[in-house]
Amino acid sequence: MALQLIGYILSITGLCGLIIGTFTNEWEILGHDNDKTVILDKYKGLWMECSVDSSSRMTCTSYTSLLHQTFEIRLGRAIMITSIVFSSLAALVAISGLRCTRCLEENEMSKDRAAFLGGILSVCGGLLALGITSWFIYGIVDNFFQNDKKTERYVVGRSLIAAFVASVLCLFGGILLCACSVTHLQSKKILSKHPVSRNPEKDYV
Repeated sequence: MALQLIGYILSITGLCGLIIGTFTNEWEILGHDNDKTVILDKYKGLWMECSVDSSSRMTCTSYTSLLHQTFEIRLGRAIMITSIVFSSLAALVAISGLRCTRCLEENEMSKDRAAFLGGILSVCGGLLALGITSWFIYGIVDNFFQNDKKTERYVVGRSLIAAFVASVLCLFGGILLCACSVTHLQSKKILSKHPVSRNPEKDYV
């Protein structure tokens, strides 16, 4: 039960990280605190682009038109939102299958199946987010080293790192939920095939 609860906590933590990472703007960052030559910081996310001048005044521009956005932005939005939906469904479904809850306690088989389904949904959400964040990170790093002569070069931002870490948490949380559920289901099948006799002395008569 402890491992199952840990898996659920990891999944919930990952879901919160996915939401924060998706709807904050620091996927790409221009400018560093230790670089004194940079007088304007820029932040790019999936929904808007912000800039901070030398007087610490921030100006943000939203991406209003979906059709005028790049393929990367549209794909990133779609996959991250899909990942959040999968992870949210996982949290709702898996909670009824946890051993520490009273939901479906009259039917242990259904309880284990609910936890297993929640684990599968969490794994799917984690894999989706892990794939798109890894792709974004690779693109940013590749552009950084290829465009070494440009004055503006972007690096990986904190929001993108948060989304990447959250995807890993969802993935491992879902794996734990699935593993605990499968182990319990298998033990139930073994007990049903080989029931323990209540009067073991009579078996030898």
